[in-house]
Amino acid sequence: MIVVSIIPFQNVLAVDVPLKPGDTGGGSIGGNALLSSYSLKTTSLKTSSLKTTSIIPVTASLNGTELALYFGSPVGVAQITIEDQYGAIVYQDAIDTNSTAELLIATDGWASGNYTVKIAYGKTSLSGTFLLY
Repeated sequence: MIVVSIIPFQNVLAVDVPLKPGDTGGGSIGGNALLSSYSLKTTSLKTSSLKTTSIIPVTASLNGTELALYFGSPVGVAQITIEDQYGAIVYQDAIDTNSTAELLIATDGWASGNYTVKIAYGKTSLSGTFLLY
């Protein structure tokens, strides 16, 4: 009975980590409040002056003591890097999204502060920042 009541409570505490194209440090979150956001749609300009819209198939959320990355569609091998506020790499891994759609990264042993998650696959690079208390 306790497990049934805990699961919905954990979902309330989940916070989206906005991802932004490029590796300049995307949107950021703090605690349970979204500080800034970025639409997961990107627009690119083709040489024929026609605009196309693509949807980034990756979502990230901070769920208590873990960062969850979910790939809504396979993108091949994705490189995941997380840096602390000083630029030190605290986590690095590669995930084959053709066989695994979700990656859970434990953050409970990390110090408080700002972190940047960087995701790269093919010619796409995404980043987002989050705050641990």
